[in-house]
Amino acid sequence: MKLKLNLIIGLFFLIVSAYAQSGKIKISGSVLDSLSSELLYGVNILIDDTIGVITDFDGNFSLTVPSNSKKMRVSYVGYGTKIILLEEGVNQQLNIVLKESHNELDVVVVSASRFKQKLEEVTVSVDVINARIIESKNCVTLTDVLKNAPGVQITDGQLNIRAGSGWSYGAGSRVLVMIDDMPLLSADQGEVLFNMVPLENVEQVEIIKGASSALYGSSALNGIVNVRSKIPGSKPETHISYFHGFWDAPKNPSIKWWGDSTRWKRGLNFTHLRKIGKLDLSISGSHFNDMGFIKEGVNEQTRFVLNTRYNFNKFTVGLNANYMHRSNGQFVMWSSDSTAYTPLEGTMLINFGSRFYIDPSIVYLGEYSKHTLRSRILSRNVYYDYEDSTLIKSLLTYNEYQHQYKKKNTSITSGVVATTFMGETGSYADKPLQGVNYSFYSQYDQKFGDFNFSTGARYEIFDLDTINISRPVFRGGLNYELVEGLNFRTSYGQGFRFPSITEMFMQGDIGPINLYRNPNLQPESGWTSELGVKKAFTFSNWKGYVDLVGFVMEYNNMMEFTFGAWGDPATNQLGGLGFRSINVGKTRISGFEFTFNGEGSLNDKWGFGVLSGFNLSNPVSVYPDSIFVYDRNNMGYTFNNTSSDTTGHFLKYRSRASARLDVELSYKKRVSIGFSYQYNSKMNNIDGVFTSIIFNSPLGYDLGINNSMEKYNKGYHLVDFRVRIKLLKSTTLALMAENLFNEEYLIRPANFGSPRTFMAQLKVDF
Repeated sequence: MKLKLNLIIGLFFLIVSAYAQSGKIKISGSVLDSLSSELLYGVNILIDDTIGVITDFDGNFSLTVPSNSKKMRVSYVGYGTKIILLEEGVNQQLNIVLKESHNELDVVVVSASRFKQKLEEVTVSVDVINARIIESKNCVTLTDVLKNAPGVQITDGQLNIRAGSGWSYGAGSRVLVMIDDMPLLSADQGEVLFNMVPLENVEQVEIIKGASSALYGSSALNGIVNVRSKIPGSKPETHISYFHGFWDAPKNPSIKWWGDSTRWKRGLNFTHLRKIGKLDLSISGSHFNDMGFIKEGVNEQTRFVLNTRYNFNKFTVGLNANYMHRSNGQFVMWSSDSTAYTPLEGTMLINFGSRFYIDPSIVYLGEYSKHTLRSRILSRNVYYDYEDSTLIKSLLTYNEYQHQYKKKNTSITSGVVATTFMGETGSYADKPLQGVNYSFYSQYDQKFGDFNFSTGARYEIFDLDTINISRPVFRGGLNYELVEGLNFRTSYGQGFRFPSITEMFMQGDIGPINLYRNPNLQPESGWTSELGVKKAFTFSNWKGYVDLVGFVMEYNNMMEFTFGAWGDPATNQLGGLGFRSINVGKTRISGFEFTFNGEGSLNDKWGFGVLSGFNLSNPVSVYPDSIFVYDRNNMGYTFNNTSSDTTGHFLKYRSRASARLDVELSYKKRVSIGFSYQYNSKMNNIDGVFTSIIFNSPLGYDLGINNSMEKYNKGYHLVDFRVRIKLLKSTTLALMAENLFNEEYLIRPANFGSPRTFMAQLKVDF
């Protein structure tokens, strides 16, 4: 009997022990930054290399694991990895502190694959401009920021990367500009709304170079620019800045139309960021008034921005809003080369109106997945005061569902997007023009040891008026770390761009320039391929990288505004001559780009930072003598017979070479001195009509374009200078000069660059 009792007791304890070994415990806690105490979102928590979760927007995590679990691995991009040993069978509440890794670049991007990656591990070319440059140079609009990036140029609002675009006065951007992953292009014109970007609340700007349509859709044919907003930390922040400046007299006194008066520019910005319980709150605003150096070109705008998100454990609800009222004059062409800052009569487009967007979003964080539902309503209502007041209205709605699966070294991102776009004005048609774009995409990213592999696809469907078009696009890339800090990459990506409403349906005149609609315009498509190497370096108190890449971009059915006989000579001025958006055939752009960026300290007193790059491109027409369109007189148009220079079949309004350099030296973080340098080589080719008697003779319009092209189209070098002094712990004074040597230069035909500018800025931080 005693033996049986002992056996029963022994069996009981064996069962209890086995049950305990197979039981569950709960591991929970939070993860913080070691310096700022900021709670970190998206940190990877992995138990025994099998069970994992990521921290939520409040930096918290919770998971249930077997009671015999032994270790927890905590890792985050840009931070050192931490291993924590677990007590078997015990529930644990942990507060984990991570330190930034100083053996890496500490530059993290999200745009390359829509999740956080180290810059050196991405498979495409990415440039990053951080808040230091934006603040140090007192950048007012996004164009002020982007002109610092190697291989990036902006001509009258037309953004191009590596000579991928020419000049079409902002209509139909080939570069997709976004704020926090959502588009910032007007619904009708496809114009980048540069002034809506709240630079006072920007963390960094990420620039992907080359076709990116597989992940981002139409308009990402030449690349993307993604602006990432700041997120409130554990401590509230308030920043207020005011600047005041003026335009100096140009070297040529004949173009100074303002006499002895002073042309001022001034602005006020503020930003407030804080956490209120589980609520993240960001409020910012700006007012800007620039009298300008162009006659009638006053630019005044006011903008308010609100970003919020509230965390309900696994659910996060957000609502962002941006409202801007702006009035300005858009310059088209000068009256003559001797009065370059005075517009030709009838060509100054005075406009005023409002733009706003509203962004609701919901995010759900699962154990290995993230579900995102977000929308943007983007409205633009602008009056043009020309002959009679004309209202142009446009409305875009962007709706996206995205699912991300991420476990260990695998990431799968998939989504569906529905976008509607509407444009309404008398210059389009007698009725509002409305369209819709549906797209489906998926991307797979996998890390195999030292290899990072990425591939993706997208299917686009467009429906506008009587036009229905659908098309798939694909991409792939590979990154290999040969040794620590030395990464080779190669990628191939396809691009696609549907024409904007303006390119297809706009008809009217701006002074002597007629615009004609082309409802038969076909979409552009193309691809980008590149091979690059990036060497990251860290030694002593220095870190940075060197990047060298060779690239080829090819476009089919490239759209360009082309001068010809498109209109009825009986009812249109200039006998029906004017510009019309036309598909001009196949083009190819090849070249290479070199980038060197770094920052660090010379000793315990002196700091140093540099951002630099050089780009050399060869953009050409593949079939320069092939007829791509016939006019009303049955005359055939080719690339060569519409160009001013056929040497090398160089594409219009491009520079072959460009260079960028920004250097800043600081002393005890109290005084800093910096300068920026920009170089763009001459435009090899423009529209042939601008060199004809129509614009260079008393028989037509004597604008002196030929004279100015011969004198000033030789490339230009611009130097900016700045000094910043910390007066008090929270107060900084900055003095700046743009175009320090008052260089005279052409931006494009009949548009002269700005003279020297002096500015002073006072910034207070709380």
